[in-house]
Amino acid sequence: MTPQERLAQCGAAIPEILIPNQDTNPEQWAVIACDQFSSERAYWEDVAKTVGDAPSTLNLIIPECYLEDGDKEERVNRANASMEEVLSSGALKTLKPGFVLVNRSTPHAPSRKGLVIAVDLEAYDFAEGSQSAIRPTEGTIRDRLPPRMDIRRDAGLDLPHILLLIDDPEDSVMKAAEYAAIETVYDFDLMQNGGHIQGQFIPEEALAPVAQAFQALATRSNLIFAVGDGNHSLASAREIWREKKAAGAPMNHPARYALAEVENIHDAGMHFHPIHRVLFGVNPAQASKEIAQALQAKVQKVDSGAQSFGVLGAHSQEMGAVLGVVPVSQDSNGSTGGGLGEEVWSFPIPQGRLSVEPLQDVLDDFLSTHPEASIDYIHGDDAVRELTGAAHDRLGIILPELDKNSFFTRITDVGPYPRKTFSIGEAVEKRYYLEARVLKSEF
Repeated sequence: MTPQERLAQCGAAIPEILIPNQDTNPEQWAVIACDQFSSERAYWEDVAKTVGDAPSTLNLIIPECYLEDGDKEERVNRANASMEEVLSSGALKTLKPGFVLVNRSTPHAPSRKGLVIAVDLEAYDFAEGSQSAIRPTEGTIRDRLPPRMDIRRDAGLDLPHILLLIDDPEDSVMKAAEYAAIETVYDFDLMQNGGHIQGQFIPEEALAPVAQAFQALATRSNLIFAVGDGNHSLASAREIWREKKAAGAPMNHPARYALAEVENIHDAGMHFHPIHRVLFGVNPAQASKEIAQALQAKVQKVDSGAQSFGVLGAHSQEMGAVLGVVPVSQDSNGSTGGGLGEEVWSFPIPQGRLSVEPLQDVLDDFLSTHPEASIDYIHGDDAVRELTGAAHDRLGIILPELDKNSFFTRITDVGPYPRKTFSIGEAVEKRYYLEARVLKSEF
């Protein structure tokens, strides 16, 4: 059996990857995933200053902090035009068919390895109860797909921030990839404190041991790839492929595949963190009271006296769940006293479930009855406290840590996590747009 056949059985394929050529500055080319720093425009303004007029993936994406500006169509058209310009300008070079082995260091991890491959969208299904080889790890919200589909529909380039996770305790895939890698194709510092990244190329003719390692994983479970980051981007790619297939595109059309980075969940450099919530446009003391009461209606409150987030790590997910609420300190009359007030609730939940599940239901109900309020999903305790303390109309909610060792068991036994449950690493550790792949083909 050829490597291509082995990989096809796993829902994978061998792409022709594009990377910056020798005249394109990779430090200006690579920018972080579009869904990061969505409440911090200053971050993206600094990125724009760093990029200047240089070729950059910044011009090929739409940072989500700008999606509510009312100029989405113009931004989509500009991004697609920039892709065509990049393709025609020679800013990128095409590698032979193969994979790229990535080694990334960040301020929080000395090393985290990944493998850039193509995956078959025919092997991915985000429907509830899916048993496909590639599955989402969080609930897919169809309302979030249209903006991403608008970008993908006429895009000339497949430019991923998608991370796929594998359950590989022996690290067999990455070990095989390290053995097969033949040359370094990039090696540079990432902008905005993103760390350092190195890529080594593995040509198609050297992929046999890697394909065998993937196939061995497939014999253990029908879940081979769990989507760790970028599920809505992958779901949008699938929907666009379905559109094109229905319009007569052949089964070997480039849109059938999506570029992604595969990482081993057991990599020592991979850390899982909860994604916290911040409510905007609320009276924090009143919102805190309403949310606590709504949670009590769902589950029995067992601990309302703790005043320190130090108890967060003391409660296992089987024993119960802990929610940390961080309102701006107010008295009973709503007057601001300055600083932050912190409260902790513990409540029982079924084994294998998470505190975010009843919480997200309560927050959805709260937002439906408070049209003046909005929500954002924030990475990092400090970021929540900073956003909450900067104004008097915000309520921050901090969630407990997650156990990545039970990750695949949760997906297979229970199903996807609720949306925006976890983050792989801190915000600055998110994937940077770097590798690309040509999407267009006439038919």
